[in-house]
Amino acid sequence: MKATKTFLYLLVFFFLLLPFNARPAEKLEMELKAEGLFVNHVSTAVLQKMFADYGYHDYIYMPDWKYPPLFLGSLPSDFDQIEDKSLRNRLFIQILAPLALLVNERIVEERYPLLLMRERLDRQEQLTPADKEKLEELAKKYDFFTRMKGKERYDILLAELLNRVDAVPPSFLIAAAAAESNWGTAREVRLGNALYKQKVWFGEEGIKPLDDPDDSYRIKVYPDLLSAMEEYALKFNRDVNFDHFRNLRMQRRNHSKPLRGNAMAYNMVVGSPLENYAGLISYIITFYDLVNIDEAELGSVKMFLKEKEQL
Repeated sequence: MKATKTFLYLLVFFFLLLPFNARPAEKLEMELKAEGLFVNHVSTAVLQKMFADYGYHDYIYMPDWKYPPLFLGSLPSDFDQIEDKSLRNRLFIQILAPLALLVNERIVEERYPLLLMRERLDRQEQLTPADKEKLEELAKKYDFFTRMKGKERYDILLAELLNRVDAVPPSFLIAAAAAESNWGTAREVRLGNALYKQKVWFGEEGIKPLDDPDDSYRIKVYPDLLSAMEEYALKFNRDVNFDHFRNLRMQRRNHSKPLRGNAMAYNMVVGSPLENYAGLISYIITFYDLVNIDEAELGSVKMFLKEKEQL
């Protein structure tokens, strides 16, 4: 706890040393949680300085493939004013990479007790009441239903949830966000963190689309970027339209093959209005070497505190 407090104090101290004109117009907000540092109302200049101070100079070739646990609530307010498109795109990936890794870290945490249940059943042990309650909870979240009762019910739930509660390649989450939001410059991202422009139907809540005569839907608004990405990942793990993706993922698991976005893109794309969407996603993943992030993980707060002390 002392180390994490020191980490936060150092960040605040660093911010106070910034030139006044480099500070964001809104008050910078930082909240240190067990998962990392959550940041809001940061300008592009401040963000780049913060990344640099923790050795996060680029999104590839990170030491030991560990990424800083720095999570932005929204893109910088001046993000769409970056004139250099190459710089903007790479910064977009830098921002989203830790978020995509956190999304998958949370999914893996949900998956872990399922693996323990599977091991107990393989040893001919019985599931506990807490196990059964957990299965029912996850079945509801991941939209799976069976009419079976008793032991057979929980065998079915466990088998299906092991297929559904699993990682979604970070490279795909990032590439899809880039394609759907025009690399973070779309108005829907600015107004509502809508990285993927998810639609809500027959209501007034949300962002009204421009230049579309269809008034039956709105673009869903999210409190932060992480929420938008989590819901998008959940769609692949629960929607009936993505059974083929989940089956491919299970096959790759069974053959000890890595879950890489470029190998799975054509099994993940359904219903996008963008032309040749799967090809576009595959191109973004390949051109920007995003599969490197599929092999990465988040570093600990303690690790990046040590990095700071060495500067």
